[in-house]
Amino acid sequence: MPHQLQRLPLLDFLAIDSPELLAIITTTAATTVTITNNACTSSWRGITILQHEINIPDMSPYVQYTYTYVAIATTTRITFAIQEDNGFVALDDISVQDTAAPSVEILLNGGFEMNSLAYWLYCNPGGATQAGMVTQNSDYYPYYSYTYIAHSGNCFYLDGAVGAADYLSQTFSTVIAHTYTISYWLDNEGSGSSSSIDVLLSI
Repeated sequence: MPHQLQRLPLLDFLAIDSPELLAIITTTAATTVTITNNACTSSWRGITILQHEINIPDMSPYVQYTYTYVAIATTTRITFAIQEDNGFVALDDISVQDTAAPSVEILLNGGFEMNSLAYWLYCNPGGATQAGMVTQNSDYYPYYSYTYIAHSGNCFYLDGAVGAADYLSQTFSTVIAHTYTISYWLDNEGSGSSSSIDVLLSI
């Protein structure tokens, strides 16, 4: 069964006039998330957190995450911020669909089957090593006894950013007040204290 989580509704959004912090967001789960102001995040506004997880547990095979989002602007950005000092996170089959047209895929290259980051923007403000990249099944990318493969097809995004998160984003057109279904698949091996994933929407 897909692992379905609901979007975290925001109780408070506070823009911080600071060179270090972009925003502090408090969710209904009483979780406070600090978003660092850097070259990747400085233009973000109207931020919504889909997933915030630290000390990522091992998950294999892939686990699906599904959310709904009501658009607040005519363009929306989805961003994956990943740090995994002890292993790698595999990301695949990212999908955004308007519930008014559920058969139409809005994201481009969401499964990375172009064998590149075409249509995606990659950003590594902290100069993390083991940075995110597109990988093919034939690359045979192992971590101890576990070998990463795509959830479907031949290609996937593999990220083992060490020391700081790197960011993967795509901006897509949205219709204000329309509801969108957002889903993606994650596979992680190498759980530990120096790991995190944040999935965010912004305008």
